[in-house]
Amino acid sequence: MNALTPRPTFVRTVLQTLASGTSVLLVGLPGSGRSTVLAGAQAEADDDGWTVVTLRGTGTGDSGGAGERPLEALVLAGLTTGPTGTLGALAAALEGVTVAAGGARRSSADRRVLVVVDDADLLDDASASVVATVVARTGARVLASARPPASGASVARLLAGPDSTVLNMPALPFDELHRTVTEILRADVDPDTAGRLYALSGGMPGLTRAIAREARRSADLAEPGRHPGAEHWSWTPGWAVVVDRLLAGLDDSARDGLRTLAAVGPAPTAEVRRLVPWSVVETLDDHGLLRMVEDDGEVLVALFPPMLTEHLLHLAQDARGLRVAETISETFAGSARELGSRRRPRTTPSWSSSPESAAILGRRLEDRASAHLLVAHDTWERDPTVHSTVLYLDALLASHAEVDVIEDAVGVALRRLRPAAHEHRGFVVAWHAVYRAHVLHDVSGAYARLAELDADDDPRVRATSDAVRQHLRLTTGDPQAPAPAEATAPAPAPLPPPADLPDDTGRPTNALVRLVRGEVLLARGLPVDAHAELVGGVLPAHAPRHDAISLVDQAVLLSGDIDTATRSAMRSLGEARGTLAQGEIEPHGYVVALGLYVAGRLTTLREHLTSLFALGSPAPLRTTTRAGLLSLSVSLALLEGNLASARSSLARLEEMDLAAMFTPAARPGSRRAALDVATGADPRQATREAWDDVAALVERGAVLAAVTDGTTLVDLWVDEERATALADLTLTSQGAVLPALGRYLRAAADGAPDGLLVAAADLRSHGLVLHATSAHARAVTLLSREGPTARATEERARLRAAVEQAGEELSLVVPSLAPALSLTGRELEVARLVAEGLSNREVADRLVVSERTVDNHVYRIFRKLGIRSRNEVAALL
Repeated sequence: MNALTPRPTFVRTVLQTLASGTSVLLVGLPGSGRSTVLAGAQAEADDDGWTVVTLRGTGTGDSGGAGERPLEALVLAGLTTGPTGTLGALAAALEGVTVAAGGARRSSADRRVLVVVDDADLLDDASASVVATVVARTGARVLASARPPASGASVARLLAGPDSTVLNMPALPFDELHRTVTEILRADVDPDTAGRLYALSGGMPGLTRAIAREARRSADLAEPGRHPGAEHWSWTPGWAVVVDRLLAGLDDSARDGLRTLAAVGPAPTAEVRRLVPWSVVETLDDHGLLRMVEDDGEVLVALFPPMLTEHLLHLAQDARGLRVAETISETFAGSARELGSRRRPRTTPSWSSSPESAAILGRRLEDRASAHLLVAHDTWERDPTVHSTVLYLDALLASHAEVDVIEDAVGVALRRLRPAAHEHRGFVVAWHAVYRAHVLHDVSGAYARLAELDADDDPRVRATSDAVRQHLRLTTGDPQAPAPAEATAPAPAPLPPPADLPDDTGRPTNALVRLVRGEVLLARGLPVDAHAELVGGVLPAHAPRHDAISLVDQAVLLSGDIDTATRSAMRSLGEARGTLAQGEIEPHGYVVALGLYVAGRLTTLREHLTSLFALGSPAPLRTTTRAGLLSLSVSLALLEGNLASARSSLARLEEMDLAAMFTPAARPGSRRAALDVATGADPRQATREAWDDVAALVERGAVLAAVTDGTTLVDLWVDEERATALADLTLTSQGAVLPALGRYLRAAADGAPDGLLVAAADLRSHGLVLHATSAHARAVTLLSREGPTARATEERARLRAAVEQAGEELSLVVPSLAPALSLTGRELEVARLVAEGLSNREVADRLVVSERTVDNHVYRIFRKLGIRSRNEVAALL
């Protein structure tokens, strides 16, 4: 489906439910994609041989759908003539719909009638009664849509049959939103911008389209042909059209309640009760315009979708808005609402990871950043310690402060530090250096800043400078490395610990040094040693930064305990979301994404990436995790054939251009090669530069980066010499992951099916399901080149069984194994009968349909599977 709509798998779920004999009601707000899903399901059902009758409710929504024009929906659908309200008109309408449904006397084996009703909640009572009668007569199934609360007599009549269910419209996956917005704007859209759009729309397709088109129009008004910038993605008056649809059917008290809740933002239920009558809250909740989310043990009430809040806040200066402001002021007079950070909970908070909750949380993070900046500035003004200084600088960065503001703040902070804190001034300079390198992309300037500390008498200051310099070499590469004509630059050696530092004053410096040493050890492929160092670098809960925690989980993952590392990172991510710790969300989220990716859990990975990008909460000073998320997003998009999204994410990844030696899957080279191959480039030529990059990483001793990139490249083109060199490099690696990947690289370089099958079993035993599937598929390909041998057939069957057992859309890795995924349910049924050897006439008799219908199905099956004979159907299925 090319339209912006929930995934085709959702349409397939709807069709499977209908085929089982159950009617379906789709419930979603205006803009959720209800009508598009209905159209897609209707087209698929028509292809499958259903008799389809369609109509649409046309009421105003103010009277429960009853309307004042009986049979209006049937007249507009062409199923009867003008209504008169008499029994004769009802009889005529009944006859018209019955005829459209194929007659009243259908055999039990052929009851494949589908009545599709869009906006069923707006259907007039007379039309609903006629349709319900026809459904009862013909045994038809109903596929209807309605907006919340999806109640009323018309909906009840339509679904009065023995079997019916309700399906809520799902949010749009981020990659599909990204692709469609790119197509609307006819230009690449970076993931941060797409994340902002997702956060506004809550993943609702219609809202996404409206916001994107308004941004396009706003940019064209300013300068025709101009690509929309950040300023165009904010509110415009055109949003009123979309918002009015969301508010249809609400009375004045409910609209006033919306204005109040928009003004206060996500608020505890106790505060909401003081501001808005609870009956109004219930009405808004019934209409799908509220979400209840748990935060630090209390339930918050938030408007949904977030663009609703944004739009209503822009109306704050009208008469109703001024009245709302007065009400809030009077209600909270004498009591201050909390602006500071919340306490860290003892248990994992309950912010849902759903895209809807992520969109709400993204808005809350923005509000929190502004409030936290005020608190951090006040604390720093009163007590300018290194702790308060770093927190203040972090708050400025999280609030998107201008460069000159941050530069001025750094200068003032260094001058105001207490004399007793001199030994820690290195932390402020280090912060500034990392900021210049990662945010301003001024790596040389960052090194120059650190050089100012080299002559300091305090060993703590020098140790801090050395550690940060080492960190920048690992993340960005070293611009001061020797020229190619000189000796190759080795990977930087692990830093020595600072000597003779008392525990009380030296702990932050020691923790920083151990953190960087852990990064070095990870880069060298020694995750077990890295884990020991990183655990020693974890700071207490009250510390301003906790960079080591996500790297501890990464070390556990690379040591071989993928499941434990993923679960631990999920818990840390939940805590970061619950405490609104903006800078910790993406680092933990990256480890979760990496674990899901290597385990082949692609469905969960898609949902996870959607939630993270919807949050729009990057960690600016920890860019390797953002690079890793972009890289995994590119890989997933390529597996899905979503080239537009892959291209946009890759463009941002290439802009970052990080070495990221201690981060798997964070460099653009192998992903660029994969995109080029996907768009038709010669694999050998497309991968040449990326293999050169891998060779350079090997020379630097960056084992982790080289091996993980090389493993991606062998799935595109095998450079035997370099793949073998990578395999040799893993012989001294620690843990289970890198050695297993090394054995796969060696087997790929040897090109022997037996070796690849052994490698596949090895990878699968260590939880590396995605790589195991690739290795197994490569072995099957090599066996198949020898001809249709029993061995090739057996291994193909084993691979198919493994993929089906794993689920999670692992078939995306080997699309040739799952041709049935491209077929509709009816086409698959026909294909299986053809594979049994039945003729088209025999298939038609079996399914009680016409031979012409079967002919059409067989034609589409051949076209979708790319085959020319009936024998090939059996071979594929």
